[in-house]
Amino acid sequence: MSDEFQENLIASIQRFLPFVTSVLWVLVSYLPLDTFTANNLRPDVGLTCVFFWTLYRPDVFNLFSVYLLGLVVDIVTSAPFGSNVFSFLVMYLLVSNLAAYFTAKPFVVTWYGFALFGLITMLARWLLVSVYYSQFLPLPMLMFSVLATIACYPVIGLVNAFIENVLMKDED
Repeated sequence: MSDEFQENLIASIQRFLPFVTSVLWVLVSYLPLDTFTANNLRPDVGLTCVFFWTLYRPDVFNLFSVYLLGLVVDIVTSAPFGSNVFSFLVMYLLVSNLAAYFTAKPFVVTWYGFALFGLITMLARWLLVSVYYSQFLPLPMLMFSVLATIACYPVIGLVNAFIENVLMKDED
């Protein structure tokens, strides 16, 4: 195998790594578990990945990746088709327009930003799904889901940061 081909292959794999890890996070988070709480109250790891990769690597995690990830989550979940695509695109727009406020800030500031953007995004999805079903869905389940998503952000962010720092290199 020539060195140029090998370098191109590694660069291609690195470009798809954020999308692939996000899909793996989503698939792992929707594994069927044998408890009522685990099957009904899941953190939105797809939303967490959209926030992280859009904030830290917008060069490789673009609008097309966000759309495809939303389609994957729509296929895996039983939510109305397009609702996750909508919420991921809302998160992408929020982060891409306000990323300057979060760059080079401590983790806590980023976590608070995720908490705010996650709440806004999940409320927008809740409203969209409520309109789809022609009735307001229960808010306590949404709030528990928001809290679970916010609580899982440090773990998902840490693993994604490890992947970014160890497995990905900046292109010169």
